[in-house]
Amino acid sequence: MTLQKINRFLAIAAVVFITGCASAQASAPAAEGGNAPAADETAAETVQAGQAGEKDAELSEEGQDGTAAEGTENTSKEGGPAETQEPKELVTVVIPTVYESVASQKEADEIRDKNGYESAVLSEDGSLTIVMEKSRHEEMLRSFKKSVDEGIAEIIGAEGDSAIDKIEYNDEYSVFTVTVSADEIGIVERQAADELVMYGTLYHIYSGNDADHIQVDYVRSGSGEVIETADSGSLDKAY
Repeated sequence: MTLQKINRFLAIAAVVFITGCASAQASAPAAEGGNAPAADETAAETVQAGQAGEKDAELSEEGQDGTAAEGTENTSKEGGPAETQEPKELVTVVIPTVYESVASQKEADEIRDKNGYESAVLSEDGSLTIVMEKSRHEEMLRSFKKSVDEGIAEIIGAEGDSAIDKIEYNDEYSVFTVTVSADEIGIVERQAADELVMYGTLYHIYSGNDADHIQVDYVRSGSGEVIETADSGSLDKAY
């Protein structure tokens, strides 16, 4: 794999961390800035609720024992009636050691803290298991798609004798269709398949997609006839 492809590969692989950092940093100022006002409002609500509870106790025979007032006060201190909180929707992503190098659990903990993940655990085989909220995972996949589209644009616009006119892919990133304005596939066109297989493999890791191989179909511009097909085979042997 050329240095350019390796750099592109590392840039795409880093999406899982960069996206999380950006989200965590963006949310931090709002949390810090909102603490004091929220406390003041809660205190004011507590006082008002307490006064209302005292009036209710005086006017209601059922409240003469103080039960109503105490109940109102407790409710205000808790910020409202107790509600059952729905469990978080979590997604687990396992990044093989070949794609990301983390040397210790301490580094994994730093990744977890910086990105706001639920957990990040380094296994004995060097793989990293990250658990994150579903919303964060969806954001990560959107960033991944953007990076893939940018990489494909570079492939199509690359200088040289490339006959590639267009590259499309399915939702699972398991089938890529490369439209070429040539009757035969040359070396330049075949090299593009390496990068496309890389994109499909990374999506398989990030999304948990069960596709067992990545396929690249070369079709002739105009007729749509399939000229040649490249297949990664088993994902375990893709790289």
